Amino acid sequence: MNWTTKYWDALEQLYWTPKYLGLKSISRSHWQIEGDRVSVPVAMTNANGPLYRRATTARSFATTVRRQEETFNHLFDLTFGILDGALTNRIFCRLLDEDRSDSLKSHGRELGQTLGVDKLYNICQPDGFFTGTDWSIAVELKFDALTSLDQLAKYMLAFALERRSTAHRKPLVLAYIAPRPDDLTAGAFPFPLDKIGADQLPTILGGAKSSVLKRLDPVMDLLPDLLDDLRVVAFSWSVFLGTLEQVQADLPMETAEGRTVRRLLGGLADEIRHHPLARLE
Repeated sequence: MNWTTKYWDALEQLYWTPKYLGLKSISRSHWQIEGDRVSVPVAMTNANGPLYRRATTARSFATTVRRQEETFNHLFDLTFGILDGALTNRIFCRLLDEDRSDSLKSHGRELGQTLGVDKLYNICQPDGFFTGTDWSIAVELKFDALTSLDQLAKYMLAFALERRSTAHRKPLVLAYIAPRPDDLTAGAFPFPLDKIGADQLPTILGGAKSSVLKRLDPVMDLLPDLLDDLRVVAFSWSVFLGTLEQVQADLPMETAEGRTVRRLLGGLADEIRHHPLARLE
């Protein structure tokens, strides 16, 4: 049994116990039924929000929730939140064919606070954002969703805020992982990935929403150099899975530590293998 089973068990418990999500049921004793309509007391509703009902059956819940990009992102985030930074660096070096001795720190929802912009998460929500001494990497995970120039601009914002915070110029990578990576990027960007640089800044800004442009304005002076330092790449889920398998195989079985990390990576790898939208080759 993979460790990820514990995560799915926790979600199932939330399905059966919605009060843990801050939801409260309205018992039938409070319903007023007239024909095909039901009304409930206003005092028992949220005047500023919606009403909720259970729209899936217990039988279909597991299948439905496992297809969601957000739930897989949780497992990805948990995995790299647990991994030592040196091993995270090794994984992405192998994926990107880089040779760097570094330790990459994983950032989640706290990224904005770390960079001094508390509400950054309202604009930019990286699936993975890793910072090191020698380089920084952002990861965008895709199954059936598209990308856009606006999303690229959001990642530029995160990179620019990190650069402003550290006052350190270094190589940057934005890595997409998707079932059909070439189709994903060709449909989103009017330039080849290997041509990204300062010359593309007007095009990218032209595709960004006003809310993103407003946040970019204070760091606009950093963007030309940032784009010159940025490498945008796209990989299939098959390639990423192969990288995890290679790193997992290199870890020693002789020690408890080695077996633990192998199990951690193995759980994430199995989730990729079984994800219905990964479309492995």
